[in-house]
Amino acid sequence: MSRFATDRPDVVALMKEASEALGRPLAAPKDVFHFGHDNNPKSGDGRLRDALDGLKTATTSWPVPSPRYWDAGDLSVILNGEGQPIAIMRTLSLVECKFKDVAEDFALAENEGTYEDYREGHIHFYNSQGKGHFDDESMVLCERFEIIYEKKA
Repeated sequence: MSRFATDRPDVVALMKEASEALGRPLAAPKDVFHFGHDNNPKSGDGRLRDALDGLKTATTSWPVPSPRYWDAGDLSVILNGEGQPIAIMRTLSLVECKFKDVAEDFALAENEGTYEDYREGHIHFYNSQGKGHFDDESMVLCERFEIIYEKKA
């Protein structure tokens, strides 16, 4: 289940705005999230901007949600660091694997520097969350996505 309610009035309003702008009905989002650290949501605003600019087309999740509540084709709403819904993304693919097996092209699609930058950054980030020990043997969820709508200013 999404950490944030998918039926929040501001999320529902964004989905309605997008549906009208795109000229077609949209399914309800399966997830609402931000790219930042739970203790500092604003830390993800740069990643959000990269996603909106088409520079970031992938994201890694840990721990892997069980049961997983979204799949390829499903929609998610991305929040900014203020908790406001800013964009809608469609999941293109999901691959569950050990962190040591994350493909280099996937890591580079996260737009966080080199493959080594991706590895070092994720190890540090996940170990700083206080959700357990993260290392090469940890299972992760590798998600490719596309932004289908950005909220009007």
